[in-house]
Amino acid sequence: MGEWSKKIGEYGENIVEKFFTIVGWNDLSKGIDIPCLNESHKNKNGNPRKTHGVDFLYSYTNPLVSGQLNNILISAKYKTSKYPNSSSQKFKEYMDDLIIALECYDGSEIKSNVISSFQTSFVNDIGILIWLNNNPESNDDLISSVSNSRVLDTHTNKVIFILDNKRVVFILEVMKFIKTKSDKYNYSFYYPNTGQNINPITRINDGKILPVEYLNSSIIPIKLVNKNNDKEKSLILATIDNFEEDDLMRLIGLSKDISTELVGEVIIAFHDFDEVKHDLIVTQTKQKFQASEYTKNIKVVNFMNPINAF
Repeated sequence: MGEWSKKIGEYGENIVEKFFTIVGWNDLSKGIDIPCLNESHKNKNGNPRKTHGVDFLYSYTNPLVSGQLNNILISAKYKTSKYPNSSSQKFKEYMDDLIIALECYDGSEIKSNVISSFQTSFVNDIGILIWLNNNPESNDDLISSVSNSRVLDTHTNKVIFILDNKRVVFILEVMKFIKTKSDKYNYSFYYPNTGQNINPITRINDGKILPVEYLNSSIIPIKLVNKNNDKEKSLILATIDNFEEDDLMRLIGLSKDISTELVGEVIIAFHDFDEVKHDLIVTQTKQKFQASEYTKNIKVVNFMNPINAF
């Protein structure tokens, strides 16, 4: 317990805005008041609400779905107390506030103004609840503790992402890991073919914006380009999962599927990889693929300890 919470404390209370800037969500709109359009929405005193306050609003064209504009409403909570149990009324309160804010945003002038700034075929409104704490006694993994809870039984057709200590620190540590190599490499997030980003006119393979879909993904794919040789393009697959042989096998298979345009190394990064303990597992797993020309370019590293990682 508390491993990721200690890291949150190191990053400080301004971590939320810092986090989104690091993953390419620049120029966030801050402190947005959305007019309430539904008289059934009540405040804490039981009176009709006049507005819904959200901490940040961000919009971007989705590189994983052709023609889609993502409008993202972000509610950020930073506490010194540890995460409550999964039945927490406080968590449900945070979720409900975000859900009704999304409902009123859908019919708002704010949304209309945003849409007019983009050329898009359809719009997807998304909520993010980011709840962090720096208490070393916290269980860190809020997502797992509430995943089977009734507090998630909400009546909404909107997608809501939940970010906790573990998820945010994972992404921040991966980005720190990447930037320690910025003297030699340019990086971008890798956008594989999803079957929904097939428009050849708008299709892009990589970019500086981390797609919202990656926030709750167990894997972040990142493309590296050698500054001295732009034909050397490598792939990093960083995972939040613990090092296990089955996970390594899965990630090697995934890298083979999506790295067809990349001719450098494939780097698979875990947070707990130990070369002394795990090297034999790595070599035995590579042998199972019977593809020496491919697997010889695969390297397994620890992104929490980036010295000599690649």
